[in-house]
Amino acid sequence: MDKNRKTAILIGIAAVVILGLVYYFSRGPERYIWNETYTDDGSQPYDLSLFKGVLEESASEFEVLEGLFADKSYLESSGNTMIYVAGYAWIDSSEAKLLEQFVKKGNNLIISSRSAGKSLRYLLDCGIAEDATLSDEKVSSTIKVEGSDGSFALSYDMYNQPNPHSWIFFKDLPCAEATGFIEINEDRHPNLVETEIGSGRLLMHSTPLVFTNYHFRNDSVFAYVNELISKADGETYYYLEPGVSPSSSGGPSIGESPLKFILANPPLKWAWYLTIVLALFYIINSMRRKQRAIPVVSLPENQTSAYLDMVYRLFRKEGSHRDIVHSQVKLLQSFLRNRYSLNAYKLNDEFYELASAKLKLDKNYIEQFFKQLERSRYNSTLDDSELLKIDREITEFYLRCP
Repeated sequence: MDKNRKTAILIGIAAVVILGLVYYFSRGPERYIWNETYTDDGSQPYDLSLFKGVLEESASEFEVLEGLFADKSYLESSGNTMIYVAGYAWIDSSEAKLLEQFVKKGNNLIISSRSAGKSLRYLLDCGIAEDATLSDEKVSSTIKVEGSDGSFALSYDMYNQPNPHSWIFFKDLPCAEATGFIEINEDRHPNLVETEIGSGRLLMHSTPLVFTNYHFRNDSVFAYVNELISKADGETYYYLEPGVSPSSSGGPSIGESPLKFILANPPLKWAWYLTIVLALFYIINSMRRKQRAIPVVSLPENQTSAYLDMVYRLFRKEGSHRDIVHSQVKLLQSFLRNRYSLNAYKLNDEFYELASAKLKLDKNYIEQFFKQLERSRYNSTLDDSELLKIDREITEFYLRCP
């Protein structure tokens, strides 16, 4: 038998075995990510899909906003309500101006975020110092949340077991009224504040965990969220898409690495080892074959935007998400260099200061945007929904550039 044919047969058998193992183990029980994901398109314990679905079904008019800058028609409305469960994200100064304009026209705004104090400082104009945090935190396994029908226990559960968690509450409020409270280690703290802005009303909430799938299905939590939403009734409900995932310096990581997950499960671990052994056999067998050397063609040093765009389209056709993000970053770097003389290859404080001055954008927004891109371009497990979200964020950045 020809050696090439023999090798092909062995590779085919190995592929069938691996696919069979993958199919067998994929039929097992679903595994959940017990971290605060705060996304609205999944069924993980700390996603927001259940709350979003209930709100959409119960509202007479419901509209999803994928950003504050893409479509500003909401600024022309009056008597409506916007809801933003931001998770770990916050409102920067440029976004605060749009939201302030929205509320002043007689609309309501509900924001629930672990960074609620930082967002509140941007939204309130009552002599707040720039270094004021307006919030604090305490660690506890369980807290009590006060509602109109009494209090209920709330905890950050992992595998259905309470775990120590950092709970956010408000402090030093200069021009906002505390209307909701939580009890942490027998101390009472405000977690909901309200204030009038023009003809509208702002409600800032610091316990977004109540909106997640795991807790929202409980009757006491459902009643609490319903009471919170009823404080700001509107004809149309604008649902602002959740913010960015927590960074390494912020909240907990979203999940384990794929290799760590594989090695933690014996069936997947042995499938992984078998794949490595088969790959080694193939490499050893290939080393015995004599092949003609293939000349290496190097890329031209002066890569233009047109060339990068062509590579981006090619990777999109092939479905290589990581390479797509990498090409998008290259295009963005070329765009900033050619139009604004900004060197986006070195992401440091000097670049963020210069970019903020030239682009007339908030420095924190620029820093968070590029850090998110860096995490995405080295993420080998990007799925379609994450890629679409990155596309929207990059498109929004281009729109905000002058």
